[in-house]
Amino acid sequence: MRTSNEFSPGEGLSGQQGYEDFVSSFQIKDVAAMLSGDLETGVNACLECCDRHARSDRVALYWEGETGDSSVHTFRELQAQSARFANRLRSQGVGPGDRVACLLPRIPELFVAALGIWRAGAVYVPLFTAFGPKAIQFRLARCEASLVITDITQRSKLDGVADCPPAVVVSRSGQPVPDDGIEFHRELKRQSSEFSPVMLTGEHPFMLLFTSGTTGAPKGVAVPIQALLSFIVYMKYAVGLREDDAYWNVADPGWAYGLWFGVTGPLLLGCATHFQEAPFTAQSAYLMLSKYGISRLAAAPNCLPDAHGSRDAGRS
Repeated sequence: MRTSNEFSPGEGLSGQQGYEDFVSSFQIKDVAAMLSGDLETGVNACLECCDRHARSDRVALYWEGETGDSSVHTFRELQAQSARFANRLRSQGVGPGDRVACLLPRIPELFVAALGIWRAGAVYVPLFTAFGPKAIQFRLARCEASLVITDITQRSKLDGVADCPPAVVVSRSGQPVPDDGIEFHRELKRQSSEFSPVMLTGEHPFMLLFTSGTTGAPKGVAVPIQALLSFIVYMKYAVGLREDDAYWNVADPGWAYGLWFGVTGPLLLGCATHFQEAPFTAQSAYLMLSKYGISRLAAAPNCLPDAHGSRDAGRS
């Protein structure tokens, strides 16, 4: 495993380099060399997206809550918290290749869950928070999820899900801890902050996403770890993300664009990302842009006409 290799976000295609020259000199092996691990002999998505950037107090996430609260989270913090969660998964019997579903709003615990799942070698399955019980049940059954991570606001939906797997529930200050569930933060405190990432190959899946269901029943699509190379290329050469950027991807992480390029992509490059829990409105967007000095903005194509993605929310 290569541990000393670093790369600078935003380097590569410049105003002085023509597109054709860039394409002619581009080699995917050069992108693969940017990873700490090796796609053939051993790689882990949590190691690539978190651990290798945790040697300093570099910020990974700026979070803006729906009620006006906010927080800042470093890679070092996420490294420790994801290790605790990976240990909790192992105690639950979750191992490499097992599917763990995540039904969470845009809160910091989503990062801990995703990184902990990847650290354990398991597969992250996003569930859009506007889904109803029928849509959730369909996806949980098809992916054969071992566990589902949710919060108090979404927990009641699982009551309508037949054969629902065990749930780990995120509660916040002032919210009652569910009597019949496993509370996320309470369980993390009981676990060790040491957990060596499970090394896999590039062909192993680390995500499983479902299609929207607009052309028939949703279909599960496994995303292999080697897709990280595509994420690097997109973030560096399409978004042009630089280390000094204040980057905000408005898309919901319950779908591919928000998960790939709002969570995974910036962390992969060691850059901070921004999360806003509140629904997208002109006012909430202005708050984020002005408060955090956002210099690099990305959004899914349907962000403005349909802020919640509700046109697909009831589909199963």
